[in-house]
Amino acid sequence: MAFEHGSRHDPGFGLEQAADCGDTRAMMHLADSFERRDTGQTERWLQRAAEAGEPEAMYRLARLLTGQRPDESEYWYRRAAVSQHVQAMYVAGTIAPDTEDGQTLLQHAAQRGHTDAALVLGRLRRDQGRYREAEHWLRTAAENDTPYRVEMSSPEDLEAGLGPRHQACLDLADLLETQGGIGEARHWRDKADGIREWERNTNSALFLRRSASGTVVVTAVVATAVIPFVQSLVSKVAEDAYGQARELVRRMLRRAPAQPDADNAVTLLIADDPDERITLCLWSNITDEALRALSSLDLNDLTAQRPDRGRVRLVWNPATSRWQIRGDQGDQ
Repeated sequence: MAFEHGSRHDPGFGLEQAADCGDTRAMMHLADSFERRDTGQTERWLQRAAEAGEPEAMYRLARLLTGQRPDESEYWYRRAAVSQHVQAMYVAGTIAPDTEDGQTLLQHAAQRGHTDAALVLGRLRRDQGRYREAEHWLRTAAENDTPYRVEMSSPEDLEAGLGPRHQACLDLADLLETQGGIGEARHWRDKADGIREWERNTNSALFLRRSASGTVVVTAVVATAVIPFVQSLVSKVAEDAYGQARELVRRMLRRAPAQPDADNAVTLLIADDPDERITLCLWSNITDEALRALSSLDLNDLTAQRPDRGRVRLVWNPATSRWQIRGDQGDQ
């Protein structure tokens, strides 16, 4: 196996090559790398990933465009919501919460465990005089024990009790009091105090860890025989449910240059077959679903029926759960 020099000192080279092959994860990593230094490049890569069907890219692009190009922002929020991005369902629903469409989106998000959406729905139903439904959604929000991460600029922001569970408990207590449930209302006020303290402690820890977290991305570009590699992968998959296949990928990655020591590193492997003119993009944490789909591809048949006379590029698309097959007219 021969290595192509020049990539080990420039991780972005490998990421851009994978992105040009259609790898949405590479596009997202590129967007991350530009996030604080080049808004135009961030938008470019998010746009490409969003157009390729990546829901998280649609959501992040919508956020980036908020306040600048509101029509485009709303379009991408709705695209992400249709693609089952729960946070996008919530945001799209709050754009027009008084409309039937907006409330439907909020309900979909709340049913998927989004606490803010349940809180907003509870308040809407209360204001509409639909108190039974209001109580249901406020209870749903108050009882959701998913840790709530407050978007904050400093730990002091937590003192305001920003979490939706805390607010839902107080709103539920107020609603119960108006219906004569004084004892249960007192219970929810006490619970609100406990939740506020829990949220303060949980999010303070998250705030302190935020600057130390992150994923290290290292790329490797190798020249290898892709078809025999996939054929070997197929035989390994048959042995023990992808364990051997993963080890085969790891061995290839260990032989690549500039491997990191960090345990949480995610490595991109770009395997290139110069004879068959096939490029395969693999991530070190490839899923069993992707391995299963890769093992079922007939690459010999693929090369015979390539979209054009150029190179074939294979990239896993998590949005469609399929290997994306792309030809390149310029590489003949």
